[in-house]
Amino acid sequence: MEDKILKDIERGYDQMAEKFSGTRKYFWKDFEFILYYTKQGDKMLDFGCGNGRLLEMLKDKKIDYVGVDISQRLIDIAKEKYAKERVNFQKISSSPTLPFPDNFFNQVVSISVFHHFPKKYARIIAKEIYRVIKPEGIVIISVWNLWQKKYWKYWLNPKNIWKKNIMIPFKNNQGEIFERFHYMFSKRKLGNIFREAGFKIEKKFILNKKNIIVIGKK
Repeated sequence: MEDKILKDIERGYDQMAEKFSGTRKYFWKDFEFILYYTKQGDKMLDFGCGNGRLLEMLKDKKIDYVGVDISQRLIDIAKEKYAKERVNFQKISSSPTLPFPDNFFNQVVSISVFHHFPKKYARIIAKEIYRVIKPEGIVIISVWNLWQKKYWKYWLNPKNIWKKNIMIPFKNNQGEIFERFHYMFSKRKLGNIFREAGFKIEKKFILNKKNIIVIGKK
């Protein structure tokens, strides 16, 4: 089940890459709090980097940046967009193993990614993120707040309301529709996944009603 969902996510984002990237040219200003946790010289992993737009916010920080994504097409767009920057973009597989050694990064940031994972897979990836972060390192995770009224139409039925799994469509410029899997995290559930992975949870909050944020420390 998890493998099919992840393969569908990979195919879908490859198919929608141009439209997706075009709607996400700049990083959301609301997330500037990330800069508070980012020090000069940090080694950062942007997990689910998409087109690399987090770099727009980090341009005044001298960091060692690595961006990874399951979509090869989004990685290609990121490489083209930031060809003059000294950064590293890598395509990763749906395997729950990250291609980095233990205690490698000072910080891992993952924006709007974990809600695409079934809960069991999210637990495994949280443990992998814990493995690759250095002691005292920081993890910053955001997922969509899918309890907002605008999403009710996707989950207000007996089959979805208990499973907390919903499908939300995304249409590209050619009119093709990608049905994206989403797991409906709460602050408590998302925080628990990273606490169980080993992190000390520093903060949990909802940002402008739209995003659930968890910040943890190894």
